[in-house]
Amino acid sequence: MRHAFALAAVCAMSLNAAGPLAAEEVCTAPGARVAYTGIGEPYARAIARVTGAARKAAAGWGYNVPEVVHVQVTAGADQKVRLYTGGSDRVYLSVRSDADLRKPAATGIFHLYGLCHEVGHLAQYRAVTRHDWMTTACAEGWAHCLGSRLVDAVYAAAGASLWPDPYDYRADGTARLASQLKGKKLSDTVRGAGLWMELHEHLGDKGLAALFKAWGQAKVDASDPVPALGNMVSLVGRGEAAVEAWWKRAAPVFVTVRTGSTFEAKTVSPRVLSGKPVTLKQDDGAAADRNSLAGSGHAVRFQVPDGEWYLRGVVIHGSRYGGSRPPDEDFHVWLCDADLRSIADFPFPYKAFERGEATWVPLPIRTPTLVPQEFVVCVGFNPTGSKGVYVSRDKAGSGKTLAGLPGKGAQSFGAGDWLIRAVVDRPR
Repeated sequence: MRHAFALAAVCAMSLNAAGPLAAEEVCTAPGARVAYTGIGEPYARAIARVTGAARKAAAGWGYNVPEVVHVQVTAGADQKVRLYTGGSDRVYLSVRSDADLRKPAATGIFHLYGLCHEVGHLAQYRAVTRHDWMTTACAEGWAHCLGSRLVDAVYAAAGASLWPDPYDYRADGTARLASQLKGKKLSDTVRGAGLWMELHEHLGDKGLAALFKAWGQAKVDASDPVPALGNMVSLVGRGEAAVEAWWKRAAPVFVTVRTGSTFEAKTVSPRVLSGKPVTLKQDDGAAADRNSLAGSGHAVRFQVPDGEWYLRGVVIHGSRYGGSRPPDEDFHVWLCDADLRSIADFPFPYKAFERGEATWVPLPIRTPTLVPQEFVVCVGFNPTGSKGVYVSRDKAGSGKTLAGLPGKGAQSFGAGDWLIRAVVDRPR
């Protein structure tokens, strides 16, 4: 049987399309709009009712959820069963046919719970827009915690006959979570959900909503987010000893600390360099496709000749997607050592990328920074289904391209090389 919340995980998935919802039919319910192709109206109506009821419950508890949650459902024989959120007001579901939407006993897939889980993500991500410091236990654990409670709320509001293939979906709510927490070996998601349930006992929903708002406004040091986040926990918890003790246990589980490199981040004035920069590349210059990596980043390995070389800039072939107005936030370019540990972090505004056709975008480094002989350039856009940057890749990979983020590890990306180049220079 498929894992209970496998569909709801927001992991390092590749987004190849974005923009307005395009579907043949639309079904609505208070607080939800479902655009769908390839499934029957009964399931579309049920998806709308579940999503709307979950949204209403979360809003009533004080969470920052949209007035309307937009769900796009795509069905086809070539589709994979997948459910994820765009992070703002969008949820995306793909299935092969109506058969995949039957009750969990027949499919092993928990769609009704999954929709509640995604509303749980919206309640957190809309408040904490910069959440790349969150571990699986923090993000997925929260969505499992609130999603389980929302299942109970949906049942109370809509009753037993809500799903076209009826079943007692109360078993997918807090009853299941309580049973999971009694297990001997807890997954990261279940462990995180248990910690969130503990904090809920101390702060309640209003307090948790206030905490997310405070985290979203906090100035978080990407290399060590714990102090700033902990200050907000103490503030919202009003210094209560039980809340302070909770954070001491939760912080190592919830927060990714990007362990810095031991390589010194030495900088020099541009005036001491030769003025004859060299562009390093692994790609062949031909964009064969493009990707946006949710929950991950685009990284490329480079090597310089012997001697003292400094990073002067990075050039990326890509284009922004989403609204006509660029997000009011920065993306990050990291100079990393060979083990993807951060040496230096360079933020750039999203507006550096235009929508439309992909182009080469130069990103100058104003403080030239010494690179080791082998180094990695990593770029993270914190993308969602409704905002991000498509980075171009070529067709034949060199083995030097990665998908990952500093402190979170990386995997080889075998579908081609990112069109990401490093510009280096050396002293006169």
